[in-house]
Amino acid sequence: MKALDELTRDQIRALIDAGYATIDDLGGATADELATIAGCETNLAKRLVRQLRQFKHKDLSPEQRRLLAVRKRHQKPWFKRDDYEKKKKLSASWRRPRGLFNKMRRGFPDKGPVVQAGYGAPAEIRGFHPSGFEEVLVTCLGDLEKVHSEQAIRIARTVGARKRQIILEQAFAKGMKVLNPRVTSRQLSEKQTTAGESLEENE
Repeated sequence: MKALDELTRDQIRALIDAGYATIDDLGGATADELATIAGCETNLAKRLVRQLRQFKHKDLSPEQRRLLAVRKRHQKPWFKRDDYEKKKKLSASWRRPRGLFNKMRRGFPDKGPVVQAGYGAPAEIRGFHPSGFEEVLVTCLGDLEKVHSEQAIRIARTVGARKRQIILEQAFAKGMKVLNPRVTSRQLSEKQTTAGESLEENE
């Protein structure tokens, strides 16, 4: 989008702070709202709104849409570790059953389902988000350079509030789809702490 290239970093930051974390959030915004919030020219805001109406992240084929709908209806069971409830130190996360006399390995129905072929998603949409995008985990700003238009980014939970803000700004400027643009409570507290420290330094 050419209009995005004309927005400055401060204008993008103002839009994100106002609740427009991604360009998808700008869908219902008017030119006057964008001009007021971002502090940009009215002509630029109008061009941005006009280009947003024509903008598409990705066009899914009819077959991909059908497979995504089938996967959504498919009731995949929760694969649990064998006998995890008998010991507190064991988690429920899946582990392949072993042992000559293990009942889960031998297929006893009351022991629960076993991971095997047939439960997986179709190969054409395997690993895709329900929106139809392939997920890419982003932990630093350099990871954005490897993302193409067919993919959507998910910011890692270990990323702090300051770095997350920078990643959101760059993704916004490039028109990327962000699956988790909202700031968590932990990151919000980090951001507030950082802001408090900067105020103390200025004083």
